[in-house]
Parts: sequence; structure tokens; C-alpha cells
Amino acid sequence: MSAVKRRSFLATLFGLTGLFWFAFHATEYVFARYDALSAYVTLPDMIGLGGLFDAMPQWAGIALTVTIWLGLLGAVLLLLGDRASVLVLSLTLITALMVLAWGGLAFSQGLTVLGGVQPLFFGASQAIVAFGLWLGARTSKRFGDI
Repeated sequence: MSAVKRRSFLATLFGLTGLFWFAFHATEYVFARYDALSAYVTLPDMIGLGGLFDAMPQWAGIALTVTIWLGLLGAVLLLLGDRASVLVLSLTLITALMVLAWGGLAFSQGLTVLGGVQPLFFGASQAIVAFGLWLGARTSKRFGDI
């Protein structure tokens, strides 16, 4: 009879939080990038990254794209109990810090609202969630929960 390894409640909580956070932003990303889809189903004005992506420089748009999709992958790996989630979430944190840096640059230039989104607040929220997920995954790995 094999022993079943139980995960901690916190590892599951962090994984679910990250999954919901990044799945929401992945949905926004798909609607922002594919006009044919957004023509069928419209999102409320306060939701949606279309205007933000249009106003971003290319390097910041790439960093945001990588942050969203790697964050989603890292959250799924954390829920599955895979130790690779720490590496994926550390890359997510690095790209989220790049988005935060762009948000700070935009704020310093007086761009407080772009496409209905505040870039500094949005970048800070991405970085905070990515840091929390990375820290939760790292702690879970250190204590053998994943």
C-alpha cells in the first residue's frame, strides 16, 4: 500500500488564488488581442486590456503577456504539486516587475489612466500577486508540501 502525500491548505489556497487571478487576466488578454472574439461578446469598459495594450510600448506588452501566461502556468503547476512551479513563478515575478517599471514610467510622464486602466496600479497588483505566489510556492517547496 502506497502512502498518499497530502498537500497543505496554504499551497492549495495560493494555487487557487493564482489560478483565478491569472485566468481572469488571460481572458482579458484574449479579448484584447482577438477582435473577432470581442465582436461577439463584449466586456464592460472597466474590464479589458485592449486600450492598455495599444498604449504600451512593445517591450512592456511582451512583459505583460509573459506575466499573464507564465503566471497561469505557474498557478496550475502549484495546484498540481509540481516543484517546477517555483521556477515558473520566479520568471513571472521578473516579468511582472518589468510591467511595474513601465507603470512607474507611465505615471512619471503623467499617464495616469490608459484605456480605462491605471498602469501603475495594474503593474503593482501584478507584481504583488506574482510575489505572493512565488513566495507561497517557494515556502511549500521548502517544507515539502509540493
